[in-house]
Amino acid sequence: MEQVISKVDWESFLSAHDLVQTDLRFHGGYYKGTEEHNCHSPRKEWGEGAFIGNGMIGAMILKDSPQDLAWELGRNDVVAHNHLSGIDWSVPRVPIGDMVLRPRGRIREETMRLSLWHAEATGLMTTDQGTLEWRSIAHAQMDCLMIEWNSTGSEGASVGFRPRHGVSPRLEFVPHNLSRKYLPPPPLQLYQQGTQLSIQTFVKEEEDGTVISEGACVVAWKEVNFSESHGVVYVSIANSYFDESAIDVALKTIDSASKLSLDTFLKTHRAKWHDYYPASFISIPDKYWEGIYWIQMYKLASAVRGDSPVLDNQGPWLTQSAWPGTWWNLNVQLSYSSVYKANRLSIGESLIGNLERYHESLRQNAIPIGLDDGAYIDRQSSFNLISPCLKPDFEYGNLPWALHNVWRHYRSTMDEAFLRDRLYPLLRASMNVYLHLSFRGEDGHLHLPKTVSPEYPGPENSTAYPTEDTNYDLALFRWGCLALLEANDRLHLSDPLEDRWREVLRDLIPYPIDHNGFKVGKDVPFAVSHRHYSHLLMFFPLHLVHDDQPEYSDVIKKSISHWIDLMGGLQGYSYTGAACMAATRGDGNQTLAYLTEFRRFLYPNTMYAELSPVIETPLSSAECIHYMVMQCWGDTIRVFPAVPDEWKEISFGKLLAEGAFEVSGRWRKGKTEFVVIKSLAGAPLKIIPNLLGPLETSGERNFSIKEISPGVYEIDLKQGESILLYTGSLPEEIGIGPVSCL
Repeated sequence: MEQVISKVDWESFLSAHDLVQTDLRFHGGYYKGTEEHNCHSPRKEWGEGAFIGNGMIGAMILKDSPQDLAWELGRNDVVAHNHLSGIDWSVPRVPIGDMVLRPRGRIREETMRLSLWHAEATGLMTTDQGTLEWRSIAHAQMDCLMIEWNSTGSEGASVGFRPRHGVSPRLEFVPHNLSRKYLPPPPLQLYQQGTQLSIQTFVKEEEDGTVISEGACVVAWKEVNFSESHGVVYVSIANSYFDESAIDVALKTIDSASKLSLDTFLKTHRAKWHDYYPASFISIPDKYWEGIYWIQMYKLASAVRGDSPVLDNQGPWLTQSAWPGTWWNLNVQLSYSSVYKANRLSIGESLIGNLERYHESLRQNAIPIGLDDGAYIDRQSSFNLISPCLKPDFEYGNLPWALHNVWRHYRSTMDEAFLRDRLYPLLRASMNVYLHLSFRGEDGHLHLPKTVSPEYPGPENSTAYPTEDTNYDLALFRWGCLALLEANDRLHLSDPLEDRWREVLRDLIPYPIDHNGFKVGKDVPFAVSHRHYSHLLMFFPLHLVHDDQPEYSDVIKKSISHWIDLMGGLQGYSYTGAACMAATRGDGNQTLAYLTEFRRFLYPNTMYAELSPVIETPLSSAECIHYMVMQCWGDTIRVFPAVPDEWKEISFGKLLAEGAFEVSGRWRKGKTEFVVIKSLAGAPLKIIPNLLGPLETSGERNFSIKEISPGVYEIDLKQGESILLYTGSLPEEIGIGPVSCL
């Protein structure tokens, strides 16, 4: 049982889901500003591009003209150094530039493929002078991209760099009359140590109004020609925030990469990726959604890594965008939502790491509301989480919602040191904001003043509708106090605030409800079509209310139906949220129906845009698949809780459940065949294995199993132990592997 994922030929399995363009074409580039397609849109080819990345740097590879292929370069921490009032919400991401490959001859046919297993893009151009074959990676262990080409006949290639001015993409969309002093100089081109350099320095306005140079982004590239028909280009992207040390870093990276043999360079890259995938496994009979799932697993590891900034709206694939920053009222939370069950916690480390690193920024953000021991983040922030609360009635729940992700990280490990040293101080400070704002009303209940449910449309077409007792904040206030009390008890802290937290749970006003279900807040019904489901957080993802509670069962059903049936304002993540909600209710057919609605929002390469590209929505679709095959909430693991009728076979291995359990299972002929659970921390195990008939077990000892209610079992599984659950005869083999198509 230790090696339950034993039947996966990973290269064969993943290659079936490679992104393939059999007829790659140029579609005209950027949309012109029209009523239908304004300048927020990416260029038409962006949704067909092959994307590579190593969690910090990356490129979107796409047609740039009928003859050119471009690598649109990005690095997660390259930002402007000024917040331009009225244009930027905070210090924004900025563009870097493009590597451009051009064949000698005129292209007749062109193909491109993105290999998931090797994390490698390849292509073939057939021209009137021969063929040009290329491949490209963003090296997994060094911040260096590689473009290799081989040609036949009289064909050959030229590869060059086209710099982009490092100014906020928002300038494209907002009328302005900025002084040149606020804009950095254009990139400077140099040749040094056999390497070409493009250096973008930035400028920053000091408190006294003077403007100084500060920091630099450097692109370095070096071409190595092995023959007239074979060459390779190494590209490094480095960034330094306060000085120009990025120049030395970029040059050293190029020197290190070019000294390796090409075989070694590729081998070390592939080794990292080949170790990444087997952390967990899912196979479903619907090969479209199986492919979407695995492309998102690839996308996550390409977009973010443990030492990178928080995954923002773009990742390393910044393109023309009105949203060049980090949004905290849904985007961050959805981007990280699948890493926990997928057993890929190293990716989630970037979220908690940055919240820790910039804890002082979070504290400073809360000072404008009169609190020096709180933590707050507004709708949008800079990479360093500077986002001061400058409005008296805005979105106070964004940081608590992000900390719910971090709570899931803790619950996936049950690491008490993580809870005590890393999560607890942040969660405590974020709840201090709510404690500071709350007040006792004449009805004896605790209330919250006017706050905002994220982006619910208000008067005069605004994206804020302040109202007292918003369900968004009430749910997060309740959840945060519950989590703090649990942590306080587990860690034996005797926190002086524990009585306050208990008071909140006892006296906080009930959720505002009307005939349509959960309202936005006290005086605001949910009456306008809206993409966000913030007013339903108490159901998903917080799971504070559920169908097993008689007082909420009908309310939940009405709320979801009323929200998703109000058409006009829904977007892609509306349907991924609705899919998880349907799965939570155990309705696999409706879950799949919502995913089918979501499908129309995706670009061919699984990217997504709302006017401009944003990354969180397709990433959140992976969590929908998780919710169909394994859920863990209310201290209970649920196996195969929401399988559509048409899915007759499913297998999954080593999904990570709360309580730190690795769970594997197989669904065959429309029913659970077996479940394997391994305890990583020795936490109490309560499980609904969804097995029909008397429960049978197999393991290293006789386990104590108690059926506490029909189909719900408590098992005394200790740390490091595994157990097999089944009915009837012992399965002949328990290996997990791919299942057949529908």
